[in-house]
Amino acid sequence: MPELIHQPYGQQHPYDQGPEERFPRDPLAGQPFTIGIATRPPGVVQRVRVHTQIDGRPGPSVEAVRQEQWQPTLEAGVGAEYLERLVKVEQDVWHAALTAPPAGQTLSYWIEADGQQSERYALRGMAWETTASGAPPAVHESWPGVWSMTITPGSGPGPLAPAGLPAIRAIAWLTDGTQARRVRIAFDCAPDERFFGLGERYNALDQRGNVLDIRCYEQYKTQGKRTYLPVPFLLTSAGRGVWVQSSRWMQFDLAASRPDCWTLEADLGPDESLTLSWFVNDDPLASVGQFAQITGPAVLPPLWAFGLWMSGNEWNSQARVVREVEASFAHAITPSALVIEAWSDETTFYIWNDAQYTPRGGDHFFRGDEFTFPAEGKWPDPKGMIDWLHAQDIRLLLWQVPVLKAPEGDHPQHAADRAHFEAQGFGVREPDGSFYRVRPFWFRNGYLWDVTNPAARAWWLGKRAYLLDDFGIDGFKTDGGEHLWSLDAQFADGRRGDEVWNEYPQRYVEAYYQMAVEKRGGDALTFSRAGFTGSQRSPAHWAGDENSTWDAFRASILAGLSAGISGIPFWGWDIGGFSGAIPGAELYLRSAAMAAFCPIMQYHSEFNQHREPSHDRTPWNIQARTGDERVIPAFRFFVNVRHNLMPYIWQEAQHSARTGEPMMRALGLYHANASPYQYLFGRDLLVCPVVDEGAAVWRGTLPPGGWRDLWTGQRVAGGQVIEVPAPLDRIPVFVRDGARIPARLGPGGELGEPVALAADANAVLDFSG
Repeated sequence: MPELIHQPYGQQHPYDQGPEERFPRDPLAGQPFTIGIATRPPGVVQRVRVHTQIDGRPGPSVEAVRQEQWQPTLEAGVGAEYLERLVKVEQDVWHAALTAPPAGQTLSYWIEADGQQSERYALRGMAWETTASGAPPAVHESWPGVWSMTITPGSGPGPLAPAGLPAIRAIAWLTDGTQARRVRIAFDCAPDERFFGLGERYNALDQRGNVLDIRCYEQYKTQGKRTYLPVPFLLTSAGRGVWVQSSRWMQFDLAASRPDCWTLEADLGPDESLTLSWFVNDDPLASVGQFAQITGPAVLPPLWAFGLWMSGNEWNSQARVVREVEASFAHAITPSALVIEAWSDETTFYIWNDAQYTPRGGDHFFRGDEFTFPAEGKWPDPKGMIDWLHAQDIRLLLWQVPVLKAPEGDHPQHAADRAHFEAQGFGVREPDGSFYRVRPFWFRNGYLWDVTNPAARAWWLGKRAYLLDDFGIDGFKTDGGEHLWSLDAQFADGRRGDEVWNEYPQRYVEAYYQMAVEKRGGDALTFSRAGFTGSQRSPAHWAGDENSTWDAFRASILAGLSAGISGIPFWGWDIGGFSGAIPGAELYLRSAAMAAFCPIMQYHSEFNQHREPSHDRTPWNIQARTGDERVIPAFRFFVNVRHNLMPYIWQEAQHSARTGEPMMRALGLYHANASPYQYLFGRDLLVCPVVDEGAAVWRGTLPPGGWRDLWTGQRVAGGQVIEVPAPLDRIPVFVRDGARIPARLGPGGELGEPVALAADANAVLDFSG
């Protein structure tokens, strides 16, 4: 019998749709929509019809039309892995055109294919209803200087008090006749008002004219308007910020549809309400700080986190790790942190590759002394290697992901772990009680650990505790967390997927972070790609997967600045990008120069099947590959300058943790005409990254006041746009006139001389004279 497939929501991909779905998934009352149907194998089914009822009354039957060449609309690099998988399936695709029922009525439909019938599907009619009357929501002071209001179905448009809050232009509710499912609120804005924040955003600094959603999503490279780290906090140039207190889907139309208003559209829970909190300050960073501390606080990473990080996905053996570290020291480039991604057996992700041990029950938590490591294995002495790294003042983080991998081959320990996981109900569940299986291509069909289940958390972390207790690692690279695509997945705390999918990575990372800092006496860290409101409680974060291109370099700077505006102060990215062809010497050094004036300075490279030539982003490999002998000396110089400025960097990191204000302070918050890539690093250093290929001079905006060139000490008047030379071994940086920058200098007293990583100053760079 042929297979007949229709899934109204398909795989629930956040952005793309498969051929078997409803288009759109949730049409409005009276709106035409399309039923997508797949039949397999192709060529067998000759006729498909869709029959309907509305509130039990017979409706029309519609003939479905076979689509001769069904091809999804596919943006470059967006969801390609999902849609390409679908279009490769051998099947026929059919479309039937229907109309959504009136609001409050239910359309039932079912599919008949050559006498075979599908189950019945229901579509409830939904329509937007505008609130024409009713008082604006009451506003109260929820924290000192922070004003909150709750929108409910009785709320109406009008001005808000106190002064400084925007007037509500209109409120509309998407209702099915019984319950409001979504709200749309339009707020007045000035024609020149600018908009910032909403998480880590790669497309722009000022988001005016854009429509952005709040949805945690793994977009592999070329992120555009999508993000791993959404935060529903919007900052405007009118001197206010707003935090939407929800983890559900929402969308911000930032004067894209109309120049005189911006619109928030947000999904609602059963209580049909939405709470917004307003921050009104003369200084926009004061609003950022308030938000970060209320939802945090922002936590200070340990000092070693501010040195150089080194990593490569192909560093999958002790010998390779030691070789790369020794090469770094041989080139007088001093690292302070090392990330090993390919350390585990690639199945349990908590047992070292090639370790020998006796498999135990799934409830067992291994100790370090239960493993032996053969001399011929990839990791003959991991504990000895970690001790050796620590002796070199290098801290170690190991890679993690919150998925119990689907079975691949014979692995007794993993089988025991999966059996225990299933028996104890540690996974996120589907509505029918089965375990949710990961739908994206990465770790597809794996189980997702339920972060809201205390017993599941204790079990999951208990499996990994020996890495901290017995081996002495210093933290985890907590990757992933964007794996949830289900609206109605069930969590142990009673919530559904639509309320947890944004929050999931923040909860997962925080669990690891709390374990690590507890076991390491606070001297530990996580390094995460995804997050949400409150992720500043478990630092630090990086920008995710990026190509080695100038476009990606620019996008990464925007992402870091937007993340800082959204309450994430401790952030970094992969110097020069981590994917694709290696960066040229110019891109590599321009990005290394910027990273020297960034909270986290780290390089990393993607897996390349161990093919030659190497794709490592180490400075020695980039120099060897490009033949440009300036790479190692210039990279060494930037690392040394970072060490020279470490007392200042540490001072400003402490200030960020204390206030919630970002370390990278976008100049565009204050100066509309400034380059979106310029920023203050801390309170006194103005950084002007060179982001165009072939630039010999660079233009930068100097705010009003006096400024001094960091490298020459030359005075420059503020309030102007200047051009400065931009040699490859320098980055334009200016110091606020009058500043005294604590520093650690070598015997020669010059920036760029090697010194140990330390926070205590032995000198002051005095720009007050």
